[in-house]
Amino acid sequence: MAGGNDLGGISLSDTGGMMTERRKMKKPENVWFLLGALAVLAMGIPYLILGKDAIFVYHDQLDGEVIAYLLQARHLWDGSGILPEFMNGAARTALTMPAPACVLLYRLLPAETALACMQVAGSFVGYVGMFLLLWWAAEDSEILSGRKGTVGFLAMMVGCMYAYLPFLPVYGLSQYGLPMLLYCVLRLWERDRSIRDRLLYYAYVVFFSVNSSLVLSGFAVLGIWAVWEIIAALRRKYSAAQGIAWILLLLTYLLENGALFLQIFGVGESTVSHKAEYALTAVSFWEQWKTNLLQGGQHSVDYHGWILLIAVFTVIAVIRRRAVDSKRIFRSLAISCGCIVFIATAAALWDSGIGVSLRSGWGALKGFQANRVLWLSPCLWYFALGCCLLLLLRQLCEKRCVRNVILFTVTMILTVTTAEQILLQSNLKPNLQKTVNREYGAMSFRDYYAVDVLDQVQEYIYDNFGERPEDYRVVSLGIDPAAALYHGFYCLDGYSNNYSLEYKHRFREIIAPELAKSEYLEDNFDHWGNRCYLFSAECPGYYTIQKGGFYFQNYEIDTERLRELGGTYLLSAAYIDHSENTGLEPVREEAFETEDSYYRIYLYRIMEK
Repeated sequence: MAGGNDLGGISLSDTGGMMTERRKMKKPENVWFLLGALAVLAMGIPYLILGKDAIFVYHDQLDGEVIAYLLQARHLWDGSGILPEFMNGAARTALTMPAPACVLLYRLLPAETALACMQVAGSFVGYVGMFLLLWWAAEDSEILSGRKGTVGFLAMMVGCMYAYLPFLPVYGLSQYGLPMLLYCVLRLWERDRSIRDRLLYYAYVVFFSVNSSLVLSGFAVLGIWAVWEIIAALRRKYSAAQGIAWILLLLTYLLENGALFLQIFGVGESTVSHKAEYALTAVSFWEQWKTNLLQGGQHSVDYHGWILLIAVFTVIAVIRRRAVDSKRIFRSLAISCGCIVFIATAAALWDSGIGVSLRSGWGALKGFQANRVLWLSPCLWYFALGCCLLLLLRQLCEKRCVRNVILFTVTMILTVTTAEQILLQSNLKPNLQKTVNREYGAMSFRDYYAVDVLDQVQEYIYDNFGERPEDYRVVSLGIDPAAALYHGFYCLDGYSNNYSLEYKHRFREIIAPELAKSEYLEDNFDHWGNRCYLFSAECPGYYTIQKGGFYFQNYEIDTERLRELGGTYLLSAAYIDHSENTGLEPVREEAFETEDSYYRIYLYRIMEK
């Protein structure tokens, strides 16, 4: 199995076009691979059935990133540096797409279909990548070469587990694409790869970069990969092919993020980012280190608790019986575990007192979330799990004693337990429940974006006042501004991690009366401020208000400042009592809604004084 061009019978061309080897997979592993692929692709069925009734995580997805894709897609060929609908014409850098190439999906398809495609495609790439990684790891084992069917089953199982992790699909391949990237890097290390093979690996490197985010995981990939190259050079095992791939990744990211870099370095008509006012709060290094190691970071939770225990069992069981034909597996396990600890430590240092003190004077860059390096951990955890299973399988094949049988059985039970937990937390579960029971209560795509309801509002304004969306500006209360942006309204508010500091100050004047009533809201906006929203002290922290008996009893904003900023209408998800006292005139008494709508929208006009 150690032959240079032999992937143990697996052809990259048979697994999504990445591989060029022409040898066909032998039947057992072929069957397992295809079964796993079908299991991953099947997650797209509920999305097709549900359409706009599909359920997606809305935090950091429907409220922000999807809108970035939609607006960038609408103005894809404009050649303008602004997004006219967003925050009174904010710069394009205010809404940076996590996977730039995916903007084409939002140009060609409805948003819910584009997002579902990102979910299925991302999961499929994650599955294929993890399957190939584990097959690669098993290549140098003579004993496992006679157990290809079992190796294929284990690779399929771990690959499916990784594919079903509840990553946010809106981030493209930033997480799902890491196993395939690692596989390509490892293959480029092999000096006997053909030119055609290397070109395909390079192609994936570029494909990964245009479908992933530099600021979310790309910087971590580049950094760790650079360390790899330096160590290889010091050991005189440097691979020029790997170095070229690293340069390709770097250059592609630089081209994608050119406008952002120009803003950061103050080139041209760049503005000061609101990130300059971020307030950094230090956390305990050891507490954060334990959290990073045992739980993971934001959007990178991977349910690896049992995997950690499996890794400990495996090391104890095989460390004294390492065989020559399993060095690659054992080395992969050791390096993966070492990288996991390093990543957890680096992220904890970034958030600790030391990290906060170092970056406090970095201006807007102090808000850079280097702790996102934790996004690499899930790939390493599941690669480590696969290596553990392969090592224990090899030991069981070598000596079928009671001890080895029990150890392998217990490990498989823990793995299945982890798989069950993943399925229960996966993005597929709520959509299956919604498919079976249309009354399932989770907020759907249709609910979140107030489909049909905001259409009524837009039509009413045009029919009664002759105004098109570009003729007026709106703000939203109790309904995320993303809903209005989805429908083509021109909004003064929005969710952005990089908008003008001057605009933040002007918007603050509008919401100052409500901020003064709530220390929580004031601290949140002044020291963070990514949500440039109409807040209410009567429901702090709630950005969506479902229709019902709630109404605003004492809502106050500075409507004169709102009108100066260009505000014309206010969309409210709840009735505002005595609205005229704060300069808001009800356009009509009855609300806009449908029988099944999540929202009931009241329309107010900003009064002139």
